[in-house]
Amino acid sequence: MTGDQQARGLWRTAAVDDQAALQLAESCGVPPRVARWLLARGIGSDAVARWWDPRSVSWSDPFAFDDMGRAIDTVLAAAREGRVVALVGDYDVDGVTASAIAAEAMALAGIVCRVILPHRVRDGYGLSPNLVERAAGMGCAAIVTVDNGVRAHDAVDRAAALGMPVVVTDHHEPGDELPEAAAVVHWARASGEGLGALSGAGVAWKFALALCDRAGIRVPEETADWWLGLAALGALADVVPVTGENRRLLVEGVDRLRRARRPGWRALCAEVGLHADRVTGDLLQWTVIPRLNAAGRMDTAQLAYQLLTAPDALTAARLAGEVEACNDLRKRETDRAFAQACADIDARWADGLPSGGVAVWGPWPVGVAGIVAARLADRYNRPAVVLADDGGEVLRGSGRAPEGVHLYGMVEACAAWTDHFGGHAGAIGLGVHRSALDAFRAAFAALECPRPAEAAVIADDYLPLDDANLETLEWVERFAPFGPGNPPFLFFIGPVMVVQVTALGDGRHLRLRVREGRHEAELVWFRAPDEAHGWQPGDVIGAVCRLDRNEWQGMVRPQLRVTTGRRLHRPLMREDFGAVYRLLRARRRLMDEDLHRLGPRWTAADARLMLDTFVELGFAHHRESAYHVVDHADAKDLRESLHYQSHLRQAGRRREA
Repeated sequence: MTGDQQARGLWRTAAVDDQAALQLAESCGVPPRVARWLLARGIGSDAVARWWDPRSVSWSDPFAFDDMGRAIDTVLAAAREGRVVALVGDYDVDGVTASAIAAEAMALAGIVCRVILPHRVRDGYGLSPNLVERAAGMGCAAIVTVDNGVRAHDAVDRAAALGMPVVVTDHHEPGDELPEAAAVVHWARASGEGLGALSGAGVAWKFALALCDRAGIRVPEETADWWLGLAALGALADVVPVTGENRRLLVEGVDRLRRARRPGWRALCAEVGLHADRVTGDLLQWTVIPRLNAAGRMDTAQLAYQLLTAPDALTAARLAGEVEACNDLRKRETDRAFAQACADIDARWADGLPSGGVAVWGPWPVGVAGIVAARLADRYNRPAVVLADDGGEVLRGSGRAPEGVHLYGMVEACAAWTDHFGGHAGAIGLGVHRSALDAFRAAFAALECPRPAEAAVIADDYLPLDDANLETLEWVERFAPFGPGNPPFLFFIGPVMVVQVTALGDGRHLRLRVREGRHEAELVWFRAPDEAHGWQPGDVIGAVCRLDRNEWQGMVRPQLRVTTGRRLHRPLMREDFGAVYRLLRARRRLMDEDLHRLGPRWTAADARLMLDTFVELGFAHHRESAYHVVDHADAKDLRESLHYQSHLRQAGRRREA
């Protein structure tokens, strides 16, 4: 296969060698299609067993983290002297779960701990000099941070001036220099191989294990399971790369959450309508995590923290209801802010979007800025910064970027126009002074960032409608959990004919019934674009879908969920190929000079495309200016042909005259 042919492939498996896939399928006992998935993700025969069983990855030693010993000694010294320790977390799910893990570990070790979760509006992100003063006023003599602190130089200096040692545990991008803390525990500062990135909750989990080990505390099995589940929840929420040890953490942590009996967890699952013993990482992303985040976005993260640590079922049920109310408000405010932000962008860049990122601001809650930025990045395929204007001199907000764009680096290039910023490659928080807003927007828009006009690959594989079944779904789920480094599987569905279009919910969502040959299936499209709402029965479309598990009233069925879709203009269908193939078999050969005379349905280019597809698939060969039929050819799907994939790409680009 040439490099040019690979560039035309619409899905990753198009670049996989067929013989290599067959060999892997035989050696590992998997279907050929699954073998192609493995090879497309760089998983060869020597790594398949390890991939199927993430538990084969060894846990790293918590004391392999630089400064972990100093961190534990600092905290235990405070305990021996009867001093109170402040635990400063963050207002998102990663920060809340990290706080719950660390606080319980300190309690087991006999340390008096005061948990401080910053308020998003009043306090801003992370450890600040004001929070240091608050901790001192509460009688705390030492501070431990979780999910923050690695860039909190001023706050750490203020704590030192007050005689308060600070232990930082964090996972965010550090600056050029670390703060002058008693210890800085960060996943990137760990010796050994294979650890990889961890979330703030993952680092806090390592801290908790080290603390209990050094203190000689035997952690009860139920407690250890709960901590692992919380660490997985934090990793899912913060979209940490699903590689190395973090993959094992996610697999085992989600399993532990299925068994968890903590009152707050059971109440939260009940409020959401989840069977706690059947949760998956995907379900948590869609249900539990947005609700826990909503507490910190719309009110205070203390609600989420109190829910996860609730002592009894009655308290937990009340708190779960309050968190749900926060989520309802979050959804309304997000929709309002997103609509206004889109209107701003469409008006400001009516003649074409900038080469860099887009920045918008308006009278929106700062708690929805990150969600709106993520939607804008998806809609405009640009890095997006969203700032909340509450009337103050500094507007604070968040930024998100498409995959492959290092947003932190882009904002760092505009640092001269920011009041503060922090985060990591794909997500940042920042503040911009009102007087610098226009300059920041201009500088951010002028940056160059990698953003191909159209991705060479749009999916992992194609999927015939009759293969969208439970067996395929079960194989897909064996690749979970998904996230950066192991993205969810995407399948190309098409060309298929629209049979019925039905609006769902408030009208923004669609159910599309489609037909492919004798098979029909339903596609569900959440927040479908306006174009799709205008599709009619008889239209031919191509869609990129996820194959998800849908459980309802005890029944499990696969569900195709659309991520993107297009109407295809004049696509060549299987019926066209069938007619030309029958003609070729009847005549035995078709001369190049006769291609324009095959029938009124096809141009000469159409005929050549179909015959070249037959040659590629082994149904024909071309010699002496003619196409010749090949007898006894193996059956293959047209979509395995790179010629046909290129045709489908072009059909999706065309517009009707």
